[in-house]
Amino acid sequence: MHVINDHPILKFERGRKVQFYHDGKLMEWYENDPIAVALQANGVKILSYSKRFHRPRGFFCAIGKCSSCFMRVDGLPNVRTCITPLREGMRIETQHGIGEFLEDTPSDVIDQLGQPLIVETEVLVIGAGPAGLSTCLEAADLGCQVTLVDESLELGGQLIKQTHKFFGSSEDFAGIRGVKIAEILREKLIPYTVSGKLTIFSNTSAIGYYAKEDVVLCTQGEKRIILIKPKAVVVSSGAMEKLIPFSGNDLPGVYGAGAVQTLMNVYGVLPGKKVLMVGAGNIGLIVSYQLLQAGVKVAAIVELAPRVGGYWVHASKVQRLGVPILLQHTVKGAVGEKQVEGAWIQQVDEEGRFVGAEKFVDCDTICLAVGLTPTVDLLWQAGCEMVYVADLGGYVPKRDWTLRTSNPKFWIAGDASAIGEATTAMLEGRIAGLSVSKALGKVSESFFKNKCEEYWTRLNELRMAETCERLRKGLQFALSGNFPITVQSSEEKSQIFNEETYADAFDKRTVQSIIPPMDLWKKRKGGLVIIECPQRIPCDPCHVSCPTGAILPFQNINDLPSVDYSKCTGCAMCVAACPGLACFVADMTGEQAILKLPYEMSPIPKEGNVVACLDRSGRELARSKVRKVQEPRRDRTFVVHVQVPKELVMLVRALKVIEDE
Repeated sequence: MHVINDHPILKFERGRKVQFYHDGKLMEWYENDPIAVALQANGVKILSYSKRFHRPRGFFCAIGKCSSCFMRVDGLPNVRTCITPLREGMRIETQHGIGEFLEDTPSDVIDQLGQPLIVETEVLVIGAGPAGLSTCLEAADLGCQVTLVDESLELGGQLIKQTHKFFGSSEDFAGIRGVKIAEILREKLIPYTVSGKLTIFSNTSAIGYYAKEDVVLCTQGEKRIILIKPKAVVVSSGAMEKLIPFSGNDLPGVYGAGAVQTLMNVYGVLPGKKVLMVGAGNIGLIVSYQLLQAGVKVAAIVELAPRVGGYWVHASKVQRLGVPILLQHTVKGAVGEKQVEGAWIQQVDEEGRFVGAEKFVDCDTICLAVGLTPTVDLLWQAGCEMVYVADLGGYVPKRDWTLRTSNPKFWIAGDASAIGEATTAMLEGRIAGLSVSKALGKVSESFFKNKCEEYWTRLNELRMAETCERLRKGLQFALSGNFPITVQSSEEKSQIFNEETYADAFDKRTVQSIIPPMDLWKKRKGGLVIIECPQRIPCDPCHVSCPTGAILPFQNINDLPSVDYSKCTGCAMCVAACPGLACFVADMTGEQAILKLPYEMSPIPKEGNVVACLDRSGRELARSKVRKVQEPRRDRTFVVHVQVPKELVMLVRALKVIEDE
């Protein structure tokens, strides 16, 4: 089995083990995990075969958006096994082509499809990701009767897969891991579910809107039909993975990045042993780092563009652990008949044409992180005015500043409105919840205006990052009507940030700009902080965590950190708090330097362990013994103290435990 037993961040609390049958073969896995996960854990990668060419298909999206995982379950065809929970004694069969009811399909399975449940509500929220949960909280808090439907088995959307700490403002969960944010939001919902203000239908898909009947058609667990009659609808249905053309892109072993996260971070199951990552945006970089945390080797990250699209600090984290990022490269083909057994990659020129020789990559998994497309099917059905904006991910609805679409019954929030960060999705959810409350007469005009301006101000600040330039540009085409709140933008670039820093980890000029003042550094017992954060991104946990005020307050959340070294004590609180793992401390008062480095991998080093000291590209520069391990105060980021020659202080940026010594 491909199961994770030791993880540096997560602990997997598994349920009762049950037995089930796959094509007549008895297997075991844990009750209520998705069927496709149970099969993956048992080494089954082929879930179905295509109708025309009989091609094998496997696990791809893990959120019920595609048809790759369709199987026949207890006689019912076309079951989305990625979101259907495993039960004792289930009989699961590989599906060939289009699913059909067979003569042996139990009659009660068919009978259940004809017994709809009818629900009336004031506000229907579709999707329980960060935007949807925030909408529920805002609307329920303001007195609305809310109904939430979500396809997944667990509320939280992508948050439940996110093991990294979030960027942004500390007012909006910065420095907290996504899995923890999901827990916080779910706990906040409990009083509303207990009071009856909020009704939740999980494992439920909203599949159609019928204007004449004014009803949203939902299916729960592939069997139960629910007809919901709302006064207002907030669509926060998220997004789905994009697929790129290459030979063998339909083979089992080609996964969307979200599916890889679901397998390993939610259910503790590995997608494979060696991965080729396609795409160096934030998702590709983050998932690569998470694969390393799960013990999977990342052979390389290939990126079609001439530069990394994600945050510099995310790229730096994986580079210093030895993962090469190959710019202007892409995957050309998957190798294998029934599943991925390798991949061919090739360089491209400025026009995207293949150049040079093909290179073989030894891998059993190809992970696609090539962008997301907003899920907007219901908005099309509702007749909302749609516009194609490539910078926002595809077709999105036109909306006004209250996030109301051209259909006055429908609002929008989160990735369904534009592909962005979870932090901004939560604020959009707040705006949508506030707006529907105003439309339903729950709040006054003045309350609404003041609160909405507050949310928009925070949202605009987060979107002023230089990495949000495309998003800001795209929103100009999606927002309509009078807009009383100024949409701020900034074209200012980081002075020490350029493409060269991506190409070779960290250039000399940048290194020189972050060295602490030497006179003070030589005599400050405990050391001084070194912050390698050269890119303007919204983030402030380094300042918030600093107990002495040495890391100065930000005038703008996107400012680069500034340090008053006279106040720095080398406590390393910022080292543990930084979401980008970009803070380090060096004590230069002894014969050799003591480096304090962030550490989030397995195994956790112990005092006296031998470790390899790695540079920003993952090259081993020296070996040393661990002097001390600072236990994390809030989460699972350890701070490891090692002794290194002083000339390596500005070179060593990561550690690897040598387990054989």
